[in-house]
Amino acid sequence: MSLTNRSLSFDYFTENAERFTKDFTNYVVTEIPFFALQDELLHLMDKRQITYFKIPSYKCIDKKEHIFYFRLEYLNEYKAMKIYHYLGMDLKK
Repeated sequence: MSLTNRSLSFDYFTENAERFTKDFTNYVVTEIPFFALQDELLHLMDKRQITYFKIPSYKCIDKKEHIFYFRLEYLNEYKAMKIYHYLGMDLKK
């Protein structure tokens, strides 16, 4: 069974979600609104079975690579639902 984007979600309405949005918008240079990128980011992490994504240095305000880390949670009530909880980011040189 393949997952649809409805089965993947960031944890919304939490302090971590707010921090993720701030970190992303403060460091990543893009013409695309953040809300429009979320499904693509979720799909990428799910397809690659990873809990992070990298933004290359040329796409960042400070010209450093950024890695955004998440903890994955499966909902007990609905096993196919995956929630990505933001843990923070590292700065790479």
